[in-house]
Amino acid sequence: MSYKGSEKEFILSLFLIQNPGVLENALGGIKLGKMEAEVPAGRKKIDLLSVETNRRLPVYIETQIKQSDTIHLNTILGLLESVREGIIIWIARSFQRQHLEQVVMYLKKNKQKYISFHAIEIHPNAVAEVEKLNQLYKLDIWYQLKRIAEHGHPPLKQFYSYSQIPPTHSGRAIETTNYNLTRVEDVKQYLLDCLRNKVPHYLNVWKAKKHNRYSNQLSIGAGKAGVDLKLSACNQQGLSSIYLHFDGNQRKLYDSLRKDIRWFQEKIHPDLTAHNRKVGVIFKPDADLDVTISKLAEILERMLTYFGPNLYEGYVPKKIYNSAIELRSNDINKMRCWVKEGVPGIQPKIASIVLEEPDNEQAYKLQLEQLSECFTTR
Repeated sequence: MSYKGSEKEFILSLFLIQNPGVLENALGGIKLGKMEAEVPAGRKKIDLLSVETNRRLPVYIETQIKQSDTIHLNTILGLLESVREGIIIWIARSFQRQHLEQVVMYLKKNKQKYISFHAIEIHPNAVAEVEKLNQLYKLDIWYQLKRIAEHGHPPLKQFYSYSQIPPTHSGRAIETTNYNLTRVEDVKQYLLDCLRNKVPHYLNVWKAKKHNRYSNQLSIGAGKAGVDLKLSACNQQGLSSIYLHFDGNQRKLYDSLRKDIRWFQEKIHPDLTAHNRKVGVIFKPDADLDVTISKLAEILERMLTYFGPNLYEGYVPKKIYNSAIELRSNDINKMRCWVKEGVPGIQPKIASIVLEEPDNEQAYKLQLEQLSECFTTR
């Protein structure tokens, strides 16, 4: 569960989606099925939801970067209250004894619930890496998640467990990927699952969605508050579409993108349009749904490349030390490419600095200092 807008817990969830074996090993061999993040459950969301495939039990995972606290404890107790059977996993930096005692006390008072509880600790090195990843440009994080496990220590280890599931019990939760593509909601879920394979670095595709059976549009957050990506494989007019929608609070951003629409048409798609606070493409779908989805994914990939610097805060990866920002050489190379491509939204002063290619160590250090000053004073 993220706290006050923090993305650290979500980053940890993404790492586990990408590397389920890390959690399976910490749990002593439990086999996890497909995981999905931020799954709606009433008015709340479950950080990660999965299925233990051997015993067919649902698995509920709550992620926390810091020491166990009352907020997350109440989330766990709420899960215990609502679940009759399953595996509940609480991941945290460390655990307060009284929190675990409250969990066990509840379970012992409710022996009719077939629940297994696991407290999993995160290694300090893994926590430190999550914090570093949280400073990166959001579209770079997916391919850097492996760093969480590259410190010579298992990122996760089991600290405590308590189970009151009979050893012979088998649940009824079944992992399924069957789609009825005559149903609108199944088409949207299939589209979302395909995007997870084709554009996994667009992190919001990993968040579960509630599907309205009467709407053809799949809506996904697009970085900034008030900006959403809306896709449709086939809308009510029989067309496919992919649009960025801007609410009234993002009118200034929309206007800045519309001003450069010809440049974006050249880079993203010649049929890209901007009207009514929407920027995107409409096209005739292919008879083969997979071909249509591949085309949507290709357009989305280009939209992320060229709209990304405008949609995500801190479009330059950064790490803060003593109020100074440390930039890596590959970050500068990325900025240089953006400037040469003419990506809108980059400050002229930053552009002029990165276009200089230093020919010695002293010039390189000066360039880093100049860029760090720019970002410190932004």
